Amino acid sequence: MNLNFTFVLQIISFLLLLGLLTRFLYKPLTKYLDERAQNIRQMLEAAKQAGEKAQKYAQQTQSALDSARADALKIKEEARRLSDEERRKVVAEAKKEARFLIEEAKAQLGRERERAFKKIKSEAAALSVDIASKILGREIKPEDHQRLIKDSIAGIEDEISRP
Repeated sequence: MNLNFTFVLQIISFLLLLGLLTRFLYKPLTKYLDERAQNIRQMLEAAKQAGEKAQKYAQQTQSALDSARADALKIKEEARRLSDEERRKVVAEAKKEARFLIEEAKAQLGRERERAFKKIKSEAAALSVDIASKILGREIKPEDHQRLIKDSIAGIEDEISRP
C-alpha cells in the first residue's frame, strides 16, 4: 500500500502541477499567442489596405499625370495653331501693305512722269521757238509758234512712247 499511496500522491501532485501550469502558464501563454496572432492578422490587414490605398493613389496619380499631359498637348497644339494663324495674318498684312506701297509708287511714278513730260513740253516749246527765231532771224507769229509747238510736242511724244 505504500506503493499505492506514493503512486496516488504522485498522480495528485502531477495533476495539481498540471492544473497550476495550465492555469498560470498555459492559459496566459495561449492568450498571449492568440493576441499576437490577432495583432499580426490586423497588421497584415492594415498592410493590405495600405497597399490597396497606395495602388489606388498611384492609379489616381497616373491618371492625373496622363490628364495633365493631354492638357499640355492640347495647349501646345492650340498655341501652335494660334501662332500659325497669327503668322498667316502678319504675312497677309505685309503682302497687302507691299501691294499698297507698289501701287503708291506706281502712282507717284506716273505723276512724276507726267510732271516731267509737261516740263519737257514747255521747255521744248520754248527751245523750238528760240531755235526757229534764230534760224529764221525774225520774230515768229503766234500761229507759227503754235504750229511749231504742236509739231515739237508730237515729235517728243513719239520719242517718249517708243520703248
